[in-house]
Amino acid sequence: MNAVTLATPLTPVSRFDQSRHVGRRSVSFGALGQVLRWRWKLVAGVLALTMLLVVGASFAIPPRYQSTARLRITPNRPLVVAPDGEGGSGPLDQSLLSTEIATIRSRDIARRVVLANHLQHDPEFVAARLRNGKGELAEARAVEAAISTLLDRLAVDQQEKSYILAIGFQSRDPVKAARIANSFAESYINSTADVMMSTAARQADEGQAALQRLSRQAEVAAADVAQYRAATGIVQGANGATVNDQQIAPLTTQVATAEAQAAAARSNLETAEKQVASAGPDAVSAVLSSNVIADLRRQRTAAEADRSQLASRYGPLFPALIEANERIAALDRQIREEQNRIIEGLRSEARAATAQAASLRGQLGSLKGEIAANNSSAVKAESLQRSADAATGAYNHLASSVQQTAQVEQSSQPQARLIEQAVVTSLPAFPNRPAMAATSVLAGLVLGVIAAMVTETMQGTVRNADDVEVLLGLRFLASVPRLGRKQLRGEGGERCSPADTLILRPMSAYAEAYRAIRSSIRRAEGGTARVVALCSTVPGEGKTSSSLTLARVMAMAGERVLLIDGDVRRPSIKRLANLHPECGLIEVLNGEVDLAQAIIEDHVAGCCILPVAKSTFSPTDLFNPARMRSMLEQLRPHYDHILIDTPPVLGVTDARSIAKLSDGVVLMIKWGGTPIAAVDAALAGLEHDNVPIIGAVLTMVNPRAEAVGALYYSRRYVAYYDR
Repeated sequence: MNAVTLATPLTPVSRFDQSRHVGRRSVSFGALGQVLRWRWKLVAGVLALTMLLVVGASFAIPPRYQSTARLRITPNRPLVVAPDGEGGSGPLDQSLLSTEIATIRSRDIARRVVLANHLQHDPEFVAARLRNGKGELAEARAVEAAISTLLDRLAVDQQEKSYILAIGFQSRDPVKAARIANSFAESYINSTADVMMSTAARQADEGQAALQRLSRQAEVAAADVAQYRAATGIVQGANGATVNDQQIAPLTTQVATAEAQAAAARSNLETAEKQVASAGPDAVSAVLSSNVIADLRRQRTAAEADRSQLASRYGPLFPALIEANERIAALDRQIREEQNRIIEGLRSEARAATAQAASLRGQLGSLKGEIAANNSSAVKAESLQRSADAATGAYNHLASSVQQTAQVEQSSQPQARLIEQAVVTSLPAFPNRPAMAATSVLAGLVLGVIAAMVTETMQGTVRNADDVEVLLGLRFLASVPRLGRKQLRGEGGERCSPADTLILRPMSAYAEAYRAIRSSIRRAEGGTARVVALCSTVPGEGKTSSSLTLARVMAMAGERVLLIDGDVRRPSIKRLANLHPECGLIEVLNGEVDLAQAIIEDHVAGCCILPVAKSTFSPTDLFNPARMRSMLEQLRPHYDHILIDTPPVLGVTDARSIAKLSDGVVLMIKWGGTPIAAVDAALAGLEHDNVPIIGAVLTMVNPRAEAVGALYYSRRYVAYYDR
């Protein structure tokens, strides 16, 4: 793996100011997933503990069984109409349904259930101090306590915006739960029937009294109408109209006819008089059309003919001629008399028609006067009639309502009916163990994630290259994967050190990581960093194994490498390299032996080791700058690289003394283990000594972590390298 070059080194004000790291870490779902992978044991532990507590509590809580009875509410109209005729109708709305639910949950219904099932003596509903009391007061208190407990366990719900109500009740005894739920339903149905019967009876009594009052009012109103009509003379016919109203129509017709006839008679008379004045009576039409005059004229004509014959034969004194003249004169006289009679008849007819019309007009005027007087009286009569009709209508309507009320009182049909009785259930409703188990899983996962995030935040360890470069301000060199048990086994199955796996599996990801470190060291300081100190902040960060592995990687690359064990208090190089030295670094620094006697060849060609033969706890300064520098200068010409395994920087001051004599320092940081504050403290000391830091290496990294191959690709990396 190649090292990462830091483009812009950070220059923090103080290494000990940890607040400068706040908000500098990137937050993403990938980072959250990485934390969960790192802390999966913590998440699993919290999940298991939560499930154990919740499931244990579900078994510790006394179970309660729930039974449900279902009612159908029947929307009814009001029982009766008020005496004033006003009433209401319409379907049962939500407010009325809510009223029925409140009625079922009322203390009156609950009291009926308590008394019917003797729950005031049941230890499940009443405490012992109330249950064992004596006297009426103690009994009443026990009943009220049982009612309160009963209502706390009662649930009444509407089902899907319908007229169906579900009455549910919980109890420790499933049989008792079903019995009490059914008792609530029966008590409510009976109470509604009782209320309807009592209401119907009360309204029936009120209706009978109102009916008698309205009957008297109707009789008085009818009598007033009849008396007033009789006093005012308003007589009605069969169709409801008065006699005067019935007479005025035909009389009006007669007046019109008489007026027409009189006008016609006067017209005939005027015409006849004009004809007489102009041409004599003979010009009158009536005369011309008279049969009598026509007959007389025929007789006269015959008489004229006879007279003419006689006059031609005899003289004027002839008796027959005289008789003929007398007959003609008599006929003329008769004709004149008939003419006069006809003309006088026209005059009489005109006078009679005029008189008839005048008489009829008089009668019509008199009748109109009477009608006007009747109309004035009819207004009050109609008002009295309307009052009488209203009283009669109210009486009839109330009589019908009273009859309906009597039918309701006799039938006593309740407003609700039971459609499903509560049955005994075998599974408890509370606690719902499957639901609680599922909830515990969800809650455990949430708490586990929170615990993992809190733990990660509180620890503040280094997890990836961004942490090294952004938070610590160091160059990231490489990530060394953690070796599993299988990888730490030799060919014969024996356990081996991490440095030995380099020889057994030279193409593994572990070996490739140290090759990346070697390349970074070669590029550091322009290739002049020949003496390199490998430091760690605290013990247990894999610094010693890394030192031996890196030395062998360099030797396998054809370089001459010397590895110096600088940890004189806890030397580990000899154990890892399987050496048994008689002398070492301490003896060389004290001038007791030469370097040639203390340096040991490793079994990897090109790798030499200057071990510590035995641990030493001396107050003297073993790493005297002059002696240590002299030794390093003596060794430089003979080796391409000199690696120094130092003690932990925070624990032993020897690490800083050795680091000041090196060309550069490689800081080993345990992945997910070393707190950032501790690393900052170690870096503060090294920076104070002006020690050049080549970079940092993450050790013991999870092979599937982001620091090794970026999550998904790490699987390919692991499969690519030789395990």
